[in-house]
Amino acid sequence: MKAAYRPDIDGLRAVAVSAVVLFHAFPGSLPGGFVGVDIFFVISGYLITGIVTSELRDKTFSLATFYQRRIRRIFPALIVVLAATVFVGLRLLLPNELHSLGKNAVASALFAANLMLLSEVNYFDIDAHLKPLLHLWSLGIEEQFYLVWPLILWALPRHRAPWAASVGLVASFALNLALVGGHPSAAFFLPFTRAWELMAGALLTFVPAPSKAVKELAAVVGFVAIEASFFLFTDKITFPGWAAALPVVGTFLLIMSEGATVNRILSLRPFVGIGLISYSLYLWHWPVLVFLQVYLFRQLNDTLGLVAVVLASILSVVTYFTVERPLRRQSRVVPIGAAMAAAGLFGLYAALVKVPDLPSQLQAMISAPDGVSAWRVHECILLDGEDGDFRNCSESKRPLIAIWGDSTASALIPGFRKLQQDHEFGIAQLTVSSCHPLLVLAHSASPYCLKKNAEIVRRISEIKPDVVVLHAIWDVNDRTGTTKPTIDALRVAGVPRIIILGPVPVWRGGLPNAAVDYYRRNRQIIPERTSQFVDSDAGDKVMSAIAAQLGVQYVSARKAMCRGDECLTQVNGSITARDIIHLTRAGSEFLIQQIAPQLGIE
Repeated sequence: MKAAYRPDIDGLRAVAVSAVVLFHAFPGSLPGGFVGVDIFFVISGYLITGIVTSELRDKTFSLATFYQRRIRRIFPALIVVLAATVFVGLRLLLPNELHSLGKNAVASALFAANLMLLSEVNYFDIDAHLKPLLHLWSLGIEEQFYLVWPLILWALPRHRAPWAASVGLVASFALNLALVGGHPSAAFFLPFTRAWELMAGALLTFVPAPSKAVKELAAVVGFVAIEASFFLFTDKITFPGWAAALPVVGTFLLIMSEGATVNRILSLRPFVGIGLISYSLYLWHWPVLVFLQVYLFRQLNDTLGLVAVVLASILSVVTYFTVERPLRRQSRVVPIGAAMAAAGLFGLYAALVKVPDLPSQLQAMISAPDGVSAWRVHECILLDGEDGDFRNCSESKRPLIAIWGDSTASALIPGFRKLQQDHEFGIAQLTVSSCHPLLVLAHSASPYCLKKNAEIVRRISEIKPDVVVLHAIWDVNDRTGTTKPTIDALRVAGVPRIIILGPVPVWRGGLPNAAVDYYRRNRQIIPERTSQFVDSDAGDKVMSAIAAQLGVQYVSARKAMCRGDECLTQVNGSITARDIIHLTRAGSEFLIQQIAPQLGIE
């Protein structure tokens, strides 16, 4: 017997998709809106398990028929969005961004978007806001669930199904807790650490219907739990972990409470209408937001966010009525599968074949060596909580210059290596990503950073460098009081010369993107120097004042790379920054050559 349609679940879908869209389009308006995805997981687990167990009970279940229905339900709208996203990406994205988009399009066509995104997670990956298919990770997890769970239900005796769902929930939740601390990306993207959310929905199909009074109470508690997640969580929270249990339990209680007052409200037409287009809206909203941001080359304000939401909503309604609904019940799956294969091949073309339509000079400029190979990643620059003692990061030559700071300090190493070709001195590289050289809690110092920086001070005491250069993403939030303990510790360690090297120019949107945007708008190569995309020199002024107050030498990287407000974009045909803040090899070599006399290297 086919399960009865529940309009309140479409209403719950409306809540989920609205939360995700608000979270992405209006950052800060709904800080925990990302948990809308977790609501979808519970709904999917409930519906799929209900369909399969009902058909097994009626002896009408067929794996082939089940997967055909899933293909008709998921593929058509996804094919349209994949094709449209790759098509637009071919015209707007940089080579590395297009390559990433193509790979993710292929992975999405193969039900593995989450695994591809996990494989790309590293410090040097392109920014998430430049990945138009980033949101399809959740679809990958659902598709993987659809492939495995119906098989398990089909293979098990019927009375074992609740036991299997319970074991799956407990095991998956435990794995989630075990991984989320040390491997947060794996806990976020892996199906094994997310399956418990779908299993929570699956268990609902085996729970007897409670009394009306219990339903009313459960619905209110569930609604409050979901709303609390929306407003109390932020993207800084450790997630999924324990935190994900709140929206999952809230969704569980709401689905369980069919007929309660809250559920009847969710069954109203406005909620159901949004719920019906929720799949298409989820698919469209993120590519629209990303491409609008890329095209305008600016962060979206609330007005532009609203424009993106309206455009995504229009596309969703059109997709629902012209693609989703017509093809859901009547179409054959072979043509749909062929279309999905074609979408995957289109992605493969973008990833491996197609080069963006840019002049060769600009292509060469933005593809110039970034210098990362000289950073000694995982050894002399530690990433994302890595352990390390910097034992092999100090040379014996004198004078010895120690570079202490974050990843922007590591970006100086190619310049120092180039300078060593003509000057006799040694280098000690003591760098930790995202860690200012600070010894007290401040806006940029995590407990991990404080621990590693204390170890760096001990290492400096051992190697006794002649000069210590402090460099980081200094900004207007830095203070004398937070920098002073570092200077005091270096003086206690006997460092004869301490230099604070000020911040390099900060390029809004990243210099490679700025160069491409300039060309697309002016049909000219970006000038050698420009003020158009550069942030102010406020951080430079702040750090100069701090150095003066602490009685240490200050060297302005800004003045070395800029003339007034106009900053250097290229050196000998190579771009000077690989992103917003990190120097390329050419940029690093130019900067260090310019400031060498101030460092005592002549």
